[in-house]
Amino acid sequence: MPLLSYYAATILVLLPTAVCFTSTPTNRISVGSTVGLDNYSVVEDASQLTPELNDASQTKSNNNELILPSKPYGVIFDMDGTLIKHSINFADMRQRIYDVVDADPIGKDLEKDCVLEMPRRLTEEGERRCHEIFADIEQRAIDNMQLQDGGAELVQFLIESGLKTAVLTRNMEKNVVHMMELYKNEMSINNDVTIFEPIVARNTKAHPDDDEPLKSKPNPAGILHICKVWGCEPSDVIFVGDSANDDMSAANRAGCGGAVLLQPGGCQLDTDSGYAVGDSESEIMERTPSLCVESLSDLKFCLDAVLNEQEKSDTIQADEVGQDGYVYSSDTFSVTIPSIGVKGVL
Repeated sequence: MPLLSYYAATILVLLPTAVCFTSTPTNRISVGSTVGLDNYSVVEDASQLTPELNDASQTKSNNNELILPSKPYGVIFDMDGTLIKHSINFADMRQRIYDVVDADPIGKDLEKDCVLEMPRRLTEEGERRCHEIFADIEQRAIDNMQLQDGGAELVQFLIESGLKTAVLTRNMEKNVVHMMELYKNEMSINNDVTIFEPIVARNTKAHPDDDEPLKSKPNPAGILHICKVWGCEPSDVIFVGDSANDDMSAANRAGCGGAVLLQPGGCQLDTDSGYAVGDSESEIMERTPSLCVESLSDLKFCLDAVLNEQEKSDTIQADEVGQDGYVYSSDTFSVTIPSIGVKGVL
């Protein structure tokens, strides 16, 4: 098959189910059936996603941002709901923790916030009870842990392609180790081989002598720490997660080259840990992915196309072309995607 035809076929097959482009600061759009993002709606005509641009947004739109780095150094994964299937009942966790907070002499006067942050603000007994709840929930998640569909194939592909892989999670380190063992078994890798390095969990310290662990997502501290360990810039890194509030915010705050939101089957699941999120333009953009996929297999397909194209060009861009759709282009090929089922922030 000629090179142009191969890439055209690749992109045409991929984009209807996987890709979000960057438009203006209040618009990230996607082509396909992925649904469920807050503040997103489905429209039939891409021209509806083109508001009047102010100077700042006009500049950003004209910069033709990459949806993924053309030469990615590594991929950082969230764990729960990303590398493993969603198994934590966040609504139950919020209710159980808030019940402890309401019964606590100190907590009863506090405003409800992130369930992972509230225990340290309670009495010693209240904090102990919260950690017992976390331990119970996470143990049940370990007992029922299942690898995400397509996960082993994606990780194997990244390793064979020479890309680094790491995990950033609000779970505990010991649970990440258990997950990694499942991946090694699935990939037939020896136990003495590390496939995710480093692992940054909610109890991970940047240095052994630090008093406190690294701040959890949506704080970008974990991503910046991983980039420091790897010796690369955040712009060379792709972050993959299933939470717009936690994962996409952390990735965008850190300046990652790609912020990939995984929504298996096109559904958004409850991953809310209880903290408030804002609705300003900048806060919405922090939660907005550069790429949205329905499966890790879709992501592998997309990365394969990017890495193949890397040898031919340093730029892969998404440019708006009005009512006819969007063009995915590089120095060696250009494919127009029809504006059918386009979804964006309106």
